[in-house]
Order: sequence, then C-alpha cells, then structure tokens
Amino acid sequence: MLECPIISPERLLPHSGKMMLLERVVSYDEHSLLAHAEITPDHILLPDGAQALPAYLAAEIMAQGIGAWAGAHALDKGEAVRLGFLLGSRKLIFRRPDIPVGTKLAVWVQQSWQDDSGMGVFDCELRCREPLDDLAADTVLVSGAMNVYAPKHEADLNQLLAS
Repeated sequence: MLECPIISPERLLPHSGKMMLLERVVSYDEHSLLAHAEITPDHILLPDGAQALPAYLAAEIMAQGIGAWAGAHALDKGEAVRLGFLLGSRKLIFRRPDIPVGTKLAVWVQQSWQDDSGMGVFDCELRCREPLDDLAADTVLVSGAMNVYAPKHEADLNQLLAS
C-alpha cells in the first residue's frame, strides 16, 4: 500500500491543475478512502462572484474520492491509473443548498459493490472538518451512493468513446 497521507494525490487521478479537487488522501484500505479538500475562493467549480459552492457540484469532489481510491489500488498492483466515469447517483442528499468558501472538507468513500467489468457503487459522504460560521465540525453536508464505471481494457474504453 502507498504510504499515507498522500500529499500529492495528482498521481492517483487523471486530473491536473485546478481540476484536482482533493488536497490529500489521509488513508485508504481495501474498501474505503478518506481524503481532504477545501472550498477556496478560486475553486474551479465556484461560480463567478459566489461565496459558496452549490451543493450539487460537490458530487464531483466525491467522485474524485472514488477515483483516488481506484488509483491507489491500481498503483498498489503496479498498474496504470485508469479513466473512470460517474454514471449517476442514488439517494443523494444535500443537507444544505451550498458550501461556503473556506469550508474544509472530509471526503469519505466506501465501496459497496463492484463487478469484474469495472461497474461499481460507492457510498459517499462529504463532511465539514472544522467549524466555520454556522457549520459545526463533522457536519454531514452531502451523502449518497455514486454509480461509477472504469473500463478494465483500453478496447472497452475506445468502444465506449466511439459510441
């Protein structure tokens, strides 16, 4: 297993620059991952002039948690990090309409199910790590199940992209 914390999670995901939404991976194991992120004033998903991130955009942060989990396991096996796709979500609960700038987040993902083709379901939570304004530490902001697909073979990816 990779040594944690992983301060530069860029090697776990096919993202770079401002599209890298995770700051660090705190820990991961066979079925779960805990990462940290922050809603900064220059966050790429933050609408121009907004002081808070619309909560529905937090789904991408949770999806990157899933991707980091998959990337860590790929590197553990000596494999390349693969491209993955967020297919949808179930029971996604937004406990607030937005997440204020300055909020430090804990991103938790837990594998619920995955098959040999690369389809999977992960239970996810986004929590406030530190108190901020009216947010108490450990407040759940967004939770739900995310349906994902990571093709195991390049031919499967090419077929998907050609469709």
